[in-house]
Amino acid sequence: MDPETLYGVFDAVPGEPSEPGVAEPGTGPYGGDMPRPRYNIAPTTDNLVVRVRPAGEDDQPPVRRIDLLRWGLVPSWAKDPSVGNRLFNARAESVGEKPAFRRALARRRCLVPASGWYEWQKLAQGEATGGRGPAKQAFYLTPEDGSVLAFAGLWEYWRPAGADRGGDGDRGGDADPDGGDRDGTPADRTPIVSYTILTTASVGALQGIHPRMPLVLPASEWDAWLDPSREDVAELLEPPDEDLVAQLELRPIGTRVGNVRFDDPSLQQQVTPAPGAVGSDRTADGDLMLPLALP
Repeated sequence: MDPETLYGVFDAVPGEPSEPGVAEPGTGPYGGDMPRPRYNIAPTTDNLVVRVRPAGEDDQPPVRRIDLLRWGLVPSWAKDPSVGNRLFNARAESVGEKPAFRRALARRRCLVPASGWYEWQKLAQGEATGGRGPAKQAFYLTPEDGSVLAFAGLWEYWRPAGADRGGDGDRGGDADPDGGDRDGTPADRTPIVSYTILTTASVGALQGIHPRMPLVLPASEWDAWLDPSREDVAELLEPPDEDLVAQLELRPIGTRVGNVRFDDPSLQQQVTPAPGAVGSDRTADGDLMLPLALP
C-alpha cells in the first residue's frame, strides 16, 4: 500500500471495550479523555490502540488496555524521534528483519481498531479525466455488517536521553542495534509511545483496487497476537483469508478524503464509481461488466 494512501478510520467507543475482557479503558501517555470518533486519520496523530501492559507486582497478570498512541513508530534507540514520521507502516513479509521493528514484533504487538480504511485505485490514463492524465478512484473498505476491524500493529516506547528509565513499556528499554547511543538528544523531550500498522499483499476483490492492504486479523487471532509470551508469530503474519475480505463492502467515495482537513461522516458517502473503477459498469479496457449469479 502506498504510504500516503493508508488512512485508518478509528471509531471505538471511548472508555468502553467492544467485548468484555477485550481491554480495559485507559487514557494513554498523553492524558485526557478518549477521543471522539474520527473519519480521516493521518500519521503522526494519536489514536486508539489495544495493547498488553507489563505484568504488575505480586505476580499480577499483564493487563490489556485501550490507550492513545502516536501513529508512526519511533524505535527506542532512535536519536531523533522524527524518524517515526516515516515508520507508520511495516511490511508483514519483512518486519522481522528490520531493526526498527523486530524487537517490537517479539514483545510489543498491538491491535488497531478501525471501522474501515480508505484506498485509491489507479485508473487508466484519461478514463475519468477526459484524457487529461491519470486519475484515481477512492474507496472506503468496511465490514458489511458494521463490525469493527482490528489491524495488526506494533508499539514502542521512546525515551529522550537522560530521561527516567522507569516509564511505560519494557522496563529498561532496548539498546541501539548498531551499538550506538543517543548522545546529543535534548533531555527535555517528552517520551513518546508510538505504533505502526502492518501491511500485507491484498487478497480477493481488493487486488483490483490496490496490491497492498492492512494486515486485518480475525477475532480468533487477537489473543495470540497480543500474547507477549508467544514467540512464533509467523503464521499470524500471513494475509487474511479471502472469506474475511469477501465480507467487506468496497464503497466508492469522493475525493475529499484525500485531504486530512476534512474529518466528518460525509467522507464515507457512496458515489458513482468512475469508468474503469471496481464496481463501475465498464472495466479498464472498456468491456461491459455483467452481474454474475451462481446456483
